Amino acid sequence: MSWDRADRDALCQLAVRLKIGENHLRDLMDWLEEIALRDQSEIHTLLRDKVITEIESDPRFGRADKLKRIKEQVRRVRFPRLAQTEDSIRARIQELKLHPEIKVTVPSGLEGGSLRVEFSASNREQLKNQVAKLAEAADKDSLQEIFALLAGRTTEGVL
Repeated sequence: MSWDRADRDALCQLAVRLKIGENHLRDLMDWLEEIALRDQSEIHTLLRDKVITEIESDPRFGRADKLKRIKEQVRRVRFPRLAQTEDSIRARIQELKLHPEIKVTVPSGLEGGSLRVEFSASNREQLKNQVAKLAEAADKDSLQEIFALLAGRTTEGVL
């Protein structure tokens, strides 16, 4: 590795503490290098970010949860526009004010540009009620904005 010693040590310590596997480590290394180059920063400084250190020291999370959250944080820093779009979509999903039994999600990284809707019903009336709630949501501007964001557009134009 062409990293300086402080960067190597910081990543090695994190990898050992969280028992990071090869694929996760490769992702982190790539993203950290790209961030460091783009932002003219040092990797060990990135790994000492307040959000990352809080995640790593939080006793509520197990090793796997810590790794997942740290990777997500590094991904958000590496891809800020994608993270902003994901946040905008989540906010618009909340604006739909769907009942908790209806779950609306988008794929990680917005891959495929599609929306996933899940709900369950134990009888015909519940099914009709859920479908009616979805039909009502389909007419809201928030839903149109979600599809625009998934397509790489905003209501004002291209992202």
